[in-house]
Amino acid sequence: MRILSVLVGAVFVAWIAHGLHNNPRWTWAPGEGELPRDVVAMYMDMAYKQGDVALAAKTFFSPATKDDVAPGQILPGQKPFEPKIIQVVAEGFNVVVRYRAPSEGGEAEYVEIFKIHNGRIAARERIVRGAAAQLAASPAVAR
Repeated sequence: MRILSVLVGAVFVAWIAHGLHNNPRWTWAPGEGELPRDVVAMYMDMAYKQGDVALAAKTFFSPATKDDVAPGQILPGQKPFEPKIIQVVAEGFNVVVRYRAPSEGGEAEYVEIFKIHNGRIAARERIVRGAAAQLAASPAVAR
């Protein structure tokens, strides 16, 4: 009976050790251990303020990210800008950021909706209000 107990214990320990070493969820993400609103803040800082959109997307977006913002529409005027944050609402893994940014027709107001999954941005939707050119070009408004 003792031998059976030792064997069952050894199998149990081996099963746990195997799971800890081969679990695919043990991957690093820039937002691991961060609040979803902090993940979005880090992304907006890198993409909008620093203007490094490609690196920000590679760093913070998951490979299966659903992004409703056209690549040419990410930065208004195609240059880095400091968004004037009006409101941030974070509920669970959803973050909504309302901000103003300069555009060709004056100042446009943006609402971006982010969904965070496993420390990365899983989806982004943008709604633009205020600048007619930006409003017509935004795919999120066409829905």
